Amino acid sequence: MALLYQIQADGSKVAQWELGTRPLVVGRGEFADAFVQDDALSRSHFLVTNEGIEFCLIDLHSRNGTWVNGERVSAHKLHPHEIITAGDSIFYFSDVPVSAFVIPGTVALPRISLPAPPRVNPG
Repeated sequence: MALLYQIQADGSKVAQWELGTRPLVVGRGEFADAFVQDDALSRSHFLVTNEGIEFCLIDLHSRNGTWVNGERVSAHKLHPHEIITAGDSIFYFSDVPVSAFVIPGTVALPRISLPAPPRVNPG
């Protein structure tokens, strides 16, 4: 069972969603499967799909982009323990349930080791 967690910069869990055969849309819009209160997120920011035994993340042409382990992606095959940043939110992908989040290359604040996504000013 794969899971997507929303976490805070200190590694504490905010929310979690189980990933199954249905695609999961993450965003701040009312029709998002995973609603996140974050004004920097697009209404439908990114999508996580099940591709057999693997999961893929697809950016849905979001305004501020989607980042995996500090690199901007348009599509990405997810691997366990990857950090996803979108808007001002941090997500953690795991293939098993976890109670404590190990954020590679950090001690307490994962945002320090991740480059800040550029902000696009609405026009």
